[in-house]
Amino acid sequence: MNYKPVPPYTESSLIYNRLMEEVDYPGWCQYILDLADEFSFETNSMYDISCGTGTFLHLFPAADKFGIDISEPMIEEAKKNYPELELSVGNMLQPPPRDVDIYLNIHDALNYISNFDAILEHLHYMDKHLNKGQVYIFDFALPGVMKNYFMDTSYEDTNNEGISFKRQNHYDIKNQRAITDLYIYHPDGRSFHEQHIQRIYDFEEIKKLSVEFPSRTFIFLEEFSFEEAHEASNRLLIIML
Repeated sequence: MNYKPVPPYTESSLIYNRLMEEVDYPGWCQYILDLADEFSFETNSMYDISCGTGTFLHLFPAADKFGIDISEPMIEEAKKNYPELELSVGNMLQPPPRDVDIYLNIHDALNYISNFDAILEHLHYMDKHLNKGQVYIFDFALPGVMKNYFMDTSYEDTNNEGISFKRQNHYDIKNQRAITDLYIYHPDGRSFHEQHIQRIYDFEEIKKLSVEFPSRTFIFLEEFSFEEAHEASNRLLIIML
């Protein structure tokens, strides 16, 4: 079968909710609320700067919620699913500033940035625009989760609209790259291929970023816990205060 190559998060916007259906979004919401209690920050307003199709933002119990995503098809799906949210297309690396309690950037979005200097530049931007009392919460997939769950795996499924897809995962340890190929097939015969490439940084490499910001506090956690992250952690969650 000939699959038309398309950029990441174009056709997959239509199957994204199926791809993520095992994600415990309510558990994620509670985790952020628990972090707020533990580290004393507010949760009345949130700005999700890689909001995808908006499910997390929709569920999070904040009075004021805003979201951006670099993919226009993903934002279109989010607006269709959650018309009450204020959403727009935007770049997570330089999000338009907002007066909110939390800037959020999770689900390994920054792993899509293969240039380490670009991540450093992004954090300088956030450092410049974060006001007193605002926090930035972001995460990374680390080598541990790749080795344990994404080493040459694949599966197939069909969503409720009859769009079938096959997902193939490969972890290139030598080049620190996670490669996901999505083959998407529509009932009318149209077929597409998306290749998603992420850089899988080492924990110590990411932790060194905090040295650049002596006036900021960085909290490095094993994601979904309150334990301090380490080199063998699967995922890393960072709170920038």
